[in-house]
Amino acid sequence: MFTPTIDLEVLYRATTLRFTDTTGADSGDGTCWDGVSGIASADVSAATLVITDPNGDETEEDILAVIAAASPVTDDIVFDDISGEWVDGYYTVVYNIWMADTAITAFTDYSGTVAGAVLVTSAGHGVTTGMKVTIAGSTNYNGTHDAVRVDANSYYILDSWAGNDASGTSTPLYSNSFTPFVFANAEMAVDKMYAVYAEMAEGTEADNYRKMADDANGMLNALKSAIATASTAVINNIYGRILRILDFYGIDLIYS
Repeated sequence: MFTPTIDLEVLYRATTLRFTDTTGADSGDGTCWDGVSGIASADVSAATLVITDPNGDETEEDILAVIAAASPVTDDIVFDDISGEWVDGYYTVVYNIWMADTAITAFTDYSGTVAGAVLVTSAGHGVTTGMKVTIAGSTNYNGTHDAVRVDANSYYILDSWAGNDASGTSTPLYSNSFTPFVFANAEMAVDKMYAVYAEMAEGTEADNYRKMADDANGMLNALKSAIATASTAVINNIYGRILRILDFYGIDLIYS
């Protein structure tokens, strides 16, 4: 099944997030864009990146135009930079891609076959088991659901049976979630250490202070490279060591 993937770069003293679609072109297994048997980027009807920071604040970016401009996709797709004051911590990033919708002609109680399931009839729906589907225009089943393909014209969702609305649209949704660690305050604080060092008189104290600033900066660079590859424990360890250096020297962890 097609599986969209993204990468994240944190840029410009942690004031900018840059997301890149790294899914690539398909070579025959149907998991990538265009290519041999991949998903057709020209058929994408909507696409978003939804970014939720550690405080629960949400930013949604419409990225359909960028995907459309890259169609047919043959390489990475770099999305527009997102500027802001990004707090430190783990973010939730959801990458959503909707395909063309089809008309729903019937809902049927499917609980006799699968407990708590509703069968959706929609000719040529394009839903593959494991993906999601967004239903709109019905009375009882609107929303995004996990979907299981039955055949080319029907699939089922897990929902309470509430009657045959016999109306609405079905839109296949490819969705993938990521949990990157984003830093902002730590980078600013390490910069402050260098600013303090620049004003210190030459001597052993200044040399030691610079060494600790260099250590913190080195770990910050390690943190940058660990965002996409390291385990949560590794990231927390690196970040914690930076904070201990900053705390020892009284450097406030404030974004400014």
